[in-house]
Amino acid sequence: MNFRLAAAVLASTLTAGLAPAGAQVPPIPPGWQTERVVMLARHSVLAPNETPEQLARFAASPWPTWPVAPGNLTPRGADLGHQMGQFYRIIYGGRGLIEESICPAPGTVVLWVDLDNRAEYAALSTLGGLYMRCITPILKHQADLSKPDPLFHPQPSPSCPMDAASNRAAILARIGGDFSSVQREYAPQLALLQSTLCPPGSAAGCGLAAEAPAIVPNPAGGVTMKGPIAIGSMAGEIFLQESAEGMSADQVAWGRLGGDDKLRDVLKVRRLHLDLTEKTKPIAQQKGSNLLAQITTALQNGHKFPGAPDLAQPVRFGMLIGHDTNILNVAGLLNLGWAIKGHQDNEAPPGSALAFELLREGRNGPRYVRMAFYAQTPEQLRNNTPLTIDNPPGMVAVDLPACSAYARDKACPLERFVEIANAAIDPGCVTIKNLAIKP
Repeated sequence: MNFRLAAAVLASTLTAGLAPAGAQVPPIPPGWQTERVVMLARHSVLAPNETPEQLARFAASPWPTWPVAPGNLTPRGADLGHQMGQFYRIIYGGRGLIEESICPAPGTVVLWVDLDNRAEYAALSTLGGLYMRCITPILKHQADLSKPDPLFHPQPSPSCPMDAASNRAAILARIGGDFSSVQREYAPQLALLQSTLCPPGSAAGCGLAAEAPAIVPNPAGGVTMKGPIAIGSMAGEIFLQESAEGMSADQVAWGRLGGDDKLRDVLKVRRLHLDLTEKTKPIAQQKGSNLLAQITTALQNGHKFPGAPDLAQPVRFGMLIGHDTNILNVAGLLNLGWAIKGHQDNEAPPGSALAFELLREGRNGPRYVRMAFYAQTPEQLRNNTPLTIDNPPGMVAVDLPACSAYARDKACPLERFVEIANAAIDPGCVTIKNLAIKP
């Protein structure tokens, strides 16, 4: 099916209220146009970052074998990313942002990717779904390979010191001063994680007891959490990746967890861990201000998307491909929330993306920013389900609470969006030049 026709069919289905469960992104209001979309995306399925030797002390049994080195995107992850790229081609191609021709006009479609292996391969796989033969002109990354990309990995600076002591205090203030209250609240999930990692009779110190709870300085800037919450978060994420990789039931959590409902339950610990370490206000400002400033700048001026060539046409479809932490930093700054069927609320699962759409009412009317979140459901990840018009990924509109009094059809006036972004960003932590976020 021609992808413009496919998108029209999908839009019609959504308008008629016949969309599959979870497809809650409303159609573009009649007479409105989509001028640009900037997407902040996470790579798809990858092998655990830790080596088997590093993981050994957290479990009584050997961990499953992965087809790639630690931290790398798997072939399955590439397939899943390819499918998301194809779906974005249908959605945004139908709105005129992605051409029907094999390659886009120069500078109109750009993917800016983090420097690490998994993000680069994720970009390649997503791009393969968007365009089969147009990799080099579209895929971009930082030229200096010796330094972290400040969009995805901002570093301490004189104006943004990322002070470990104050960040530790900010996290502890949210949980009552120590870990006792959250460990009581999440006791059922922690107990299930412990029995999964180390069944009764396992050696002392196995599993969640391998580390005492603590918040310690991170050499890269900021803080790192240790102890049961952090170990449980890591284990839950690995179990999710095992399921998404399509491993057999006896391999996912060694067959001890008891199915999708239990996996979703223990991932509450993951959500807590990331909420504290990525969305606590000063941390979100330190780690997310560059990204939110970049997104806001690119929405206003498509010539200021990273990697975009200095050409007459602005970027119409731009993707920033990084990590779940990047999505959560920006979500923390804007107080965003979403729910995708089968996942924890506000989770950024493998291959997910937060989209910022620039809409215009009529030909010369006011402009608005609307947000949407896209993610394959756990079943789609596990079964490597082809994404089609009749079986789309999970997709939901994302409200901007600070704009509720101004919103139209879940869209925030551009000027108000810029005001909200300016208020959320710490100017001292915007360390990339030429990110002017004034309207």
